[in-house]
Amino acid sequence: MATLNDVFVTLFPDRPAGKDPFAQAPFMPTDIFAYVAHLLERSGAYHHIVPEVPSEPHCPYRRIVVDDAMRARARDLGRTWRRSPIPPGRLLPPVPGTVEALWLDLGQFRDVPVFVQLNDRAEAPGWWARCLELMMICDEACEDIGFDTGNPFFAMVSEPYREGEGFERVQHGPFSLSSAAEDLLCVQAKSRTPSVGCTPRSLSHHLALLPPRGQVRARWVDPLFADGAKVEERQLGLLLVPFPYRVNDEAFRPAGIDPGDHFGWFTVEQTWLPLNDDKYRRGLLVDFVLGLVAEARAKGARVDGVVLPELALNFEQFSSLARALAKDAEIDFLVSGISSDKSKREGNFVAIMPFFLLGAERDPEITGWEGLILIREKHHRWKIDARQIKDYNLVGLNRRRNWWEQLTILRRSLDLLVYRGNTTLTTLICEDLARVDPCQAVVRGVGPNLLIALLMDGPQIRDRWPARYATVLAEDPGTSVLSLTSFGLIARQNDVGEFPESRSVALWKDEKSGVCVLDLPAENDAIVLELEAVDKEERTLDGRRDHGSAIRWQYGRHLPIAGRKVPEWIRSGTAPQKSSSDQDAR
Repeated sequence: MATLNDVFVTLFPDRPAGKDPFAQAPFMPTDIFAYVAHLLERSGAYHHIVPEVPSEPHCPYRRIVVDDAMRARARDLGRTWRRSPIPPGRLLPPVPGTVEALWLDLGQFRDVPVFVQLNDRAEAPGWWARCLELMMICDEACEDIGFDTGNPFFAMVSEPYREGEGFERVQHGPFSLSSAAEDLLCVQAKSRTPSVGCTPRSLSHHLALLPPRGQVRARWVDPLFADGAKVEERQLGLLLVPFPYRVNDEAFRPAGIDPGDHFGWFTVEQTWLPLNDDKYRRGLLVDFVLGLVAEARAKGARVDGVVLPELALNFEQFSSLARALAKDAEIDFLVSGISSDKSKREGNFVAIMPFFLLGAERDPEITGWEGLILIREKHHRWKIDARQIKDYNLVGLNRRRNWWEQLTILRRSLDLLVYRGNTTLTTLICEDLARVDPCQAVVRGVGPNLLIALLMDGPQIRDRWPARYATVLAEDPGTSVLSLTSFGLIARQNDVGEFPESRSVALWKDEKSGVCVLDLPAENDAIVLELEAVDKEERTLDGRRDHGSAIRWQYGRHLPIAGRKVPEWIRSGTAPQKSSSDQDAR
């Protein structure tokens, strides 16, 4: 059985050989957090933690009781550690003496096994309370880490990632705030603390213990420059463009069949997009989206972000649209599913152009921003079965076999973007929302304030899978979830006629509101979803408050938007497959 000493040596293999790991506490609170949080989880000690209730009858069973004095001590020590002056010649504030004493005290248990089967009425091992107190202090020391550039511990970790040319350095955000071996665990900043359940995630406000980097990479991306004027704004408007509006018969095609004829590979041909060398029609598609932005604002709606669904664009079309939106100072970001990355590798990706990372430096004439485009791939292949082939009338696929999306999955990663100083924004692609795997562990651990899931799916209604999984994340950790699908497969299902006709292209769920279904009325092309930021106080499992520092994005309203002079091929889903400069707008 591994001992406390064994675990430390394993987690921190780069520490000088022969040096007693408990002779001196690590300089970084994130390193202490990594170690003690891992011990509390690995031993099962975390679920014995309860806040003290003075009037409660005596409990004969094992508990780690946290009282007001322990909480106050953790807050005071954490604040002192974070705010202490950095001595000359040093890079970090000194470790408080009380933390050093607790660390030295923990060392007396170095040869104790991490896990021991205990009798129900046995006392809690002595090291459990030491680990808990150290975890609480380190969590408090890291208040606003990842959000406040003045936090000395985040500056220490993130500075090496600032190297590089121009905006390309945003591609190198830290995957862990700890020096612990990343093939065993990672530590990342945190946005939301679950208000339900009894898990290790419930024990911290500011730091999250995450899976190893090999399972999933969680990259923290904070603004490159000082925040701009929108930091204090509490309203957010998203223009949702459910393009393509039609998916023709040629879009879903076989790409290979296994020798036993049990399954096949399929690909999705983006027949709704003009050719890359057709600059005229590519420009028309850009103008179409810009026109929707203008129409939305003309109706009194705000548009801060533009969102398109899974596989809506390719990289070239995404870049063209981003280039046009860059000139609009009110647009903070563009998110879309794309079919290839910057290297032209084909697949299923989500791209985000986060203009907000430029902060106050943003200028309509700024150049080189293309280096800010963040792209990550889908984590799971779509499996199409006979039922889906029938429901969507996918005539190009044989119903006698299952079909898997032809994807090469090179890596699993999530980008967690700091937005407006106090929000984290991330994206998922279709099945990534539903599958229980390390990606979900990151979402639940960090608790992003806003999650956008891009789909190519059927109607976004209360009874289908996106609503179920959005509800789960809205409850734990409290993440607000938007799912958006293109209208194309909904239209095909409506044509089949076996289900009630639907125009539900998006769905919103936050911690407070019920499931909100967003319908696209006929003759409309987009929806504006307006959200409001609300402060929320959260408590950890040990009873510590965050004094209302958490942010929840709540539903405000939504309204449909119709485009003007829309080219027929945009709505029909079949773009002419040869270059042309003919005026085809109607």
